[in-house]
Amino acid sequence: VSTQSTWELMADKISCSGPALSESPVVGQSSELLLTVGENAGQGPLNVVVKCQLTPKPLEVKDNGNSTMSVQFTPRATGKHEFELSWGSDPIPGSPFIIECVGEVTRDASKVTVDQTGLENLKVGTAITFGVSASEDAGPGPLQVDASGPSEPEIELQNVSTGQFSVNIKVSKEGTYKIGVFWGDSDHPVPGSPFEIKVQAE
Repeated sequence: VSTQSTWELMADKISCSGPALSESPVVGQSSELLLTVGENAGQGPLNVVVKCQLTPKPLEVKDNGNSTMSVQFTPRATGKHEFELSWGSDPIPGSPFIIECVGEVTRDASKVTVDQTGLENLKVGTAITFGVSASEDAGPGPLQVDASGPSEPEIELQNVSTGQFSVNIKVSKEGTYKIGVFWGDSDHPVPGSPFEIKVQAE
């Protein structure tokens, strides 16, 4: 007795090819995956999920009207892009498709802002916590933070959601500290960086 569902049989009738699988897509240049929809595959729909550092933009699905569909995308970051393609509720054969994107990324640290309200009235032993927001136009990070002062700071970064970060810093001595916030690398400081803070005794 077959345990396959109707959806799985339909998904098995979809095949994937296209330039994105034969040649590494380049950042800033359009590429595509081409899906061939076999007979009796049903109506789908085709669902696309991309897991990567920065979602391609634009990312579009096009019905070509000749029993094929295109997933057209322009990568904004280099590295691994994992395309999860499903037909209805089940993955099509070969999914997820791992695609390595190459090229030079564009970063704009001026599109990253630091919430400085967390940098006031600071005391030794109490975590220094502030938020960092990066708009889509900032390009791929990563966010980098360093700090220096009378004691060696402990720094913890948390990616709260897309483009939203939380920074926690702990110090063991009072005095003046400098916090550097960078987008991508140390050559791209965000506006206002380095931030000078004063930490008082408990």
